[in-house]
Amino acid sequence: MIVINITVLLILIGLSISFFIPTMKKIRDGANAWIKNRNLSFSLFVIFWIVFWVGLWLFVLRFSPANRYDSTVGSIVDRVWGLLLWGMLSSLQMMIFIYVKNQQNMNGISLLQIAILFTLFLFSYYGFASYYDQVDWSLRMNGLFMMVFIPSSLALIWSVGYRFYRSSKWSSAINKVFLCLLIGSVVYLVYRSTGQWMGRWNTPSKAYWDLLAESFLNGRLNIINPPTTHDLTLFHGKWYVPNPPLPAVLLMPFVHWYGVEGINMTVVSALLGAFNAVLVFLVLQRASDHSMTNCSLNANLWITALFAIGTNHYWLSTIGQMWFVSQLVTILFVAFACLSVIEGWTGWISGFLLGLAILSRPNVFPMAIFLAGIFLWRNAAFPKVPWKRFLLWGVSAGIPVIFSGGLLLFYNYLRFDDWTDFGYVTIHGADWILEAVQKYGMFNFHFFENNLDVMIFRRPRLDFSGERFFFQPGISGYSILIMTPPLIYLFRRLQKNWWMIGAWFSILLTVGLLLCYHNTGAEQIGYRYLMDAILPIMLIIGVGAGKKPGVFFKTSTILGVFVNFLSIYWWYLGRV
Repeated sequence: MIVINITVLLILIGLSISFFIPTMKKIRDGANAWIKNRNLSFSLFVIFWIVFWVGLWLFVLRFSPANRYDSTVGSIVDRVWGLLLWGMLSSLQMMIFIYVKNQQNMNGISLLQIAILFTLFLFSYYGFASYYDQVDWSLRMNGLFMMVFIPSSLALIWSVGYRFYRSSKWSSAINKVFLCLLIGSVVYLVYRSTGQWMGRWNTPSKAYWDLLAESFLNGRLNIINPPTTHDLTLFHGKWYVPNPPLPAVLLMPFVHWYGVEGINMTVVSALLGAFNAVLVFLVLQRASDHSMTNCSLNANLWITALFAIGTNHYWLSTIGQMWFVSQLVTILFVAFACLSVIEGWTGWISGFLLGLAILSRPNVFPMAIFLAGIFLWRNAAFPKVPWKRFLLWGVSAGIPVIFSGGLLLFYNYLRFDDWTDFGYVTIHGADWILEAVQKYGMFNFHFFENNLDVMIFRRPRLDFSGERFFFQPGISGYSILIMTPPLIYLFRRLQKNWWMIGAWFSILLTVGLLLCYHNTGAEQIGYRYLMDAILPIMLIIGVGAGKKPGVFFKTSTILGVFVNFLSIYWWYLGRV
């Protein structure tokens, strides 16, 4: 009987297989036909793309603090979480399958398709963030729609317009304009949204530049009745901003038009950060075009992302306070100066731009060596020096820089009756900083050991006790190698040419000065003074990364982004 049953079972299985194999083959052939059809396969991809992101945002809402204020979404997710998770994982699997099949069939994804997916992602985020903003009154997602609408519109306009102008001789320039606008708008969205999620959406205390701009407009160098006096300098009963004045000068027309109340310094910071990201990308791209590096567009985009969100430029662009805005403005004009020399503009322009950077942060004067190295590289192969051209360029670039230094000294005299007094010795700041400056001066080898420890060796503390946020980096800062792991690419593929020699001399001089500086950056995440030399650093990393960044470079960049985001979260929400 058992033998008969087994025989019958095998016959049934055989019949089933003979029936289902042709059926499955038809299904498989039909699926392959769909995949080979570019429009149909993309339509399927879009459906799975929407399912994945909607499911992800629903899960985020379920496990976010917003669930305490409105449990509607949470209740729905609790009832269908299995189906939702299955839909997300199935969608992810199908997207990978469609992508691989399209690659095998030589059906590359078009610019328009990328723009559509990008737009759908942004608006899925908009729906999530808008709902969160409505249920959590502690957040203020001001301007969210425009922050999403602008980059998505740029992407769609670019992708549609490209079909009409791609044969034009201007197509390359138009593509570059669109790409720069897209980079700027996306980076601004990241910076501004990060600040909003962290509760930093309005002008914070100790911003000062808007107030100083108003004072300049009214013929004063001091601030009247500041909301706080921390990090200001008191002289003859008046409060002064000790830092060089360029950020306030740049804000003057906007304060004139909108008033102090109309200036949001967190918006200013995010805008400056976005401009910096665009300029760094242009520097990298033009350096590639002139064969300073051999980076592809893809490589330059990765390095730009590293700069924008894999260094503490990310944090600087969210905070809106005096010291940090100064650093953003400094990077802006150092990047402009670097671009001007790469493009072969006159030394007067390069010197003027570097002089503006010095009017925001004098510590960046070593970048003059970097600019000189680029000029020599453009005009002669190492070790030759075209002395006549170099001296003419040096004089024309040096005069604006010296003039800027003279303006700073005169500004000191107008404020403190002393050409060399920047106001740091009597600043109303942390007692330990003031004591260090008064005892040892601004620069002293006494500070070397502590600065080296924070810059290279200091590690964040990990705390898994459950009593606090697990990532505790501390306000003194931590190693640049932990903050930005791809810095190790500085030492890969070193070259003997003028621009790299100039870059390394400027970096080493900057680091040498910082190691003897009277503080490590005070309260910060990571090591913010790295930004003083960030332009030559990014270019040398470009040489190390090469034309096509490998898996290790991309992984270390993503790790740097993750570390910086954890640090920002700790700074605003995770400190105890």
